[in-house]
Amino acid sequence: MSDIVEILKTLSEAPGISGHEHEVRNIMKDILTPYADTVTTDGLGSLIAHIKKDDDLPNVMLSAHMDEVGLMVRYITSDGFIKFQTIGGWLDQAILGQRWVISTSSGKVSGISGIKTPHVMSVEEKNRVFKKENLFLDVGALNKEDAKTQKIH
Repeated sequence: MSDIVEILKTLSEAPGISGHEHEVRNIMKDILTPYADTVTTDGLGSLIAHIKKDDDLPNVMLSAHMDEVGLMVRYITSDGFIKFQTIGGWLDQAILGQRWVISTSSGKVSGISGIKTPHVMSVEEKNRVFKKENLFLDVGALNKEDAKTQKIH
């Protein structure tokens, strides 16, 4: 695989929900350090790489965001499902059936977004676009206490 494809794969797979971009920032710092004269981070977490240039060349600035959309745990239902709040601009219908990784204080927990099973839905519910308020993350927990043992809160 080419270097650029590997770099893009690494960056694309790094978690970087808004406010928690540190993994992406660390990867970018490692990538840019060999090419830059200085690499610094400002008070907001922006990564700044500076390359000295010849005086007769134009200045060039490259700016890009490091964050991505994601979810934040709101609460755990009595049957162990995770209710969430979206972070960033999501279309509700894009969330259903996605795989997720929840970062906890003791590691990462995998889950999938779902809805209540169709055989208990009304006809109206089956014919509606599902809103995020009706979705949940399923991490395989038996109940609320089981989810909490995985340090989800």
